[in-house]
Amino acid sequence: MKKTLVSMAALLMTLPVMAAENCAYSPLQNLIRNVRSVNEVNKLIQQGVQFSEEVRCGGSLTQLAVLRGNADVLQAILNQDRARANAEVSLQSYRIDGAPSRVPLILFAAYYAPNEQMIYKLIEAGADISKTDDSGRNLLWYMDQNPVLRNTDLYDRLNNMMLEALIRSQQKQPVYQFSNLQQQQPQQPKIPAQLQPKGPAVVDVASE
Repeated sequence: MKKTLVSMAALLMTLPVMAAENCAYSPLQNLIRNVRSVNEVNKLIQQGVQFSEEVRCGGSLTQLAVLRGNADVLQAILNQDRARANAEVSLQSYRIDGAPSRVPLILFAAYYAPNEQMIYKLIEAGADISKTDDSGRNLLWYMDQNPVLRNTDLYDRLNNMMLEALIRSQQKQPVYQFSNLQQQQPQQPKIPAQLQPKGPAVVDVASE
């Protein structure tokens, strides 16, 4: 029951608040809303379609891809232009209390994404997790408003990374690279030379 309520809440959050007049999705937006596979997106790319369209209602195509929750489709769009991962998007048609009119895409995704993969894909494409909105609200604040992303392992990992980056910046050390979130492997300890295994001893048969 709890999971159902969370799912319904997440669905309601993804419904844009549309203006009363002349507010309909463009043909290209409808394609993104209905697309189901990377192959469909790649066909559009091969036909020269650009996914930078920004329209009055419903925001940009990347916003719609985030709302649809298909990580592969979002990845295909980002592959055409990875700079979109750090683009600012309009909130004109979306309800986020207290938020400015435009925010970085990563913050929009943190608020509306229906699964963690949206955040992973944006970060892998180069989205800066240290970005804030004009009011100083950061990625964690937006994630905390999203019942799907709040209190997840991803939230904890990003919190630790941002804290580490803050500490390093204060110590004037190189900033941590926020990459490979899904495949973090523990570093293998270095074995001192004197403890490293050596090859088999050579036996002088002739002397025996």
